[in-house]
Amino acid sequence: MRRTLANVVTVLLTLLLAGALIAATGGTGRAAGEERCLDHEAGVHHVRLSGSHVGEYEQTALPDRTLINGDRATWRGRLSYVLVVGGGPHLCLDGGSIRGTWPQDTPWETMHSTAAVVDSAPAATVQDLRVHDYGDSIRFVEGAQGWLVRRVELSDSRDDCLENDWLYAGTVEDSLLNGCYNAFSARTYSGQSGVVNGSGNLFTVEHTLVWLRPMGTYDGKHQPGTAGFFKWDPAGPRLSLHHNVFRADMRAGTVGLSIPSGKLASCSDNVLVWLGKGHFPRHLPRCFRITRDARVWHRAVRQWHQQNGP
Repeated sequence: MRRTLANVVTVLLTLLLAGALIAATGGTGRAAGEERCLDHEAGVHHVRLSGSHVGEYEQTALPDRTLINGDRATWRGRLSYVLVVGGGPHLCLDGGSIRGTWPQDTPWETMHSTAAVVDSAPAATVQDLRVHDYGDSIRFVEGAQGWLVRRVELSDSRDDCLENDWLYAGTVEDSLLNGCYNAFSARTYSGQSGVVNGSGNLFTVEHTLVWLRPMGTYDGKHQPGTAGFFKWDPAGPRLSLHHNVFRADMRAGTVGLSIPSGKLASCSDNVLVWLGKGHFPRHLPRCFRITRDARVWHRAVRQWHQQNGP
């Protein structure tokens, strides 16, 4: 009886904690004017995208303080790249829906060469965007130091939900990563240039939901599978993790389910929903609560959609 009562109390506390993590982001939807970027400031260069698009939008020499408003714009199809933007600092990509139509059996090698958003602007913001069925959902490339991602929904991301392979500082907040092969990447690759040591930078994830969805793997073997949460370089940025809900349905492959060694700068009030076989296979710091209750994840997702739209 004591064990049963303790289990019930643990489940209730976990559900309440997950609800509190998401509720703490209340007011983060379109109604929160203070959360819009550049809207009411002087000297802003405005770009309006609307309607259905069939081709790539590429503008990499945009002036400082450009606001790209895409909340009425949609892209659907199999473009390798959809929004390729850059230029002066404080570029804001606000809104839009990008939906790939890649078949589920498309090889990882093909998906690895696709990205919905490629951003090279310093201090850039990407917000209120929906991306489904791409390799990388959002990719920050050379020049994008100090980026911010907020209130985005990324799903069926066949490589990285968010790639930051130049090891920059950046923040993900109030977002739903609802199906990633690998969640976050900050790892250099062969032939890359312009990279400096990022260990002095801070990569922040807060009030965000992250699901590793089993899917096609990079080597085509042991499918479906996942890579992991943090694909990290030894010179990658430090991590700040607060008020997040992570979900893993199985043991991960190449990257794994732990926090990169020596990279945790600060951490509090995180939940890990473990739906795989047996005990959770990795050690997590005390700032994580592990639960096997899938309701924690589903409730958090419902609350996110209630606040940010379907």
